[in-house]
Amino acid sequence: MRHDVRHALALLTSASLLAMCAACGPSSNADGSAATAAVNGKPAFSGPYAAEFKQEYEKAPNDLVRNILKDGTITQSEVQEVYDAYNKCLEPYGLQATWSVEQGESVGRFRGSMSDDEQLKIMDQCHAETGAGNISSLYATMHDNPDHIDQVALEREVYQCYVKYDLLPSPISENEYMSTLSTVGITDKSRFEANLKRQHEFFSEYMSTTFDGQPNPNYEYDQNSAKGQRFWACQQDPLHQ
Repeated sequence: MRHDVRHALALLTSASLLAMCAACGPSSNADGSAATAAVNGKPAFSGPYAAEFKQEYEKAPNDLVRNILKDGTITQSEVQEVYDAYNKCLEPYGLQATWSVEQGESVGRFRGSMSDDEQLKIMDQCHAETGAGNISSLYATMHDNPDHIDQVALEREVYQCYVKYDLLPSPISENEYMSTLSTVGITDKSRFEANLKRQHEFFSEYMSTTFDGQPNPNYEYDQNSAKGQRFWACQQDPLHQ
């Protein structure tokens, strides 16, 4: 769910931005699905995320992604491997990315200059070529929701967790939160981007960078603070806070 610049922009199949995940530390393995015997030369997936694995495998842009998916699991090291390929694609444009299940994707520019639109176009292109965004998004989704609970219901639980612990920066109703800040279930790219940006700006006190990846002067609650920890815990596991 986070941008930092969190690139869920091109990943309209991802769960609520992506899943902005929690501060309690990532699992090294996201195991929401398991591959079984091959069928017609392709892996047959089972488990809560079988359909997602099948879909991502069939549209995988390269052998690296297919090899990651074929055993029905995604590990943290495999996410890093595909992000290494993503950074190789970004490097000629003076861009580099980092990703973690807690922070999502952050992209920084180390040389040259370009507009935000140009940068997003390059990011989209490199995600399409490498599959990094889809792999990380699926990993984060399984990490946050291993039992594949309905995403809309889960997002409403995230909101209720914010309310319970007084984490909302300003008052907002549940329905307004879902319609203007949540990215769950949105397939229109322009609306997805608009909600993602509003979400990042609304929760800016928890974000280390601005939406465009610059240092955030309004950053107040890092993951060492009680409020910051609770905020990200609500993101990852709202049902158990």
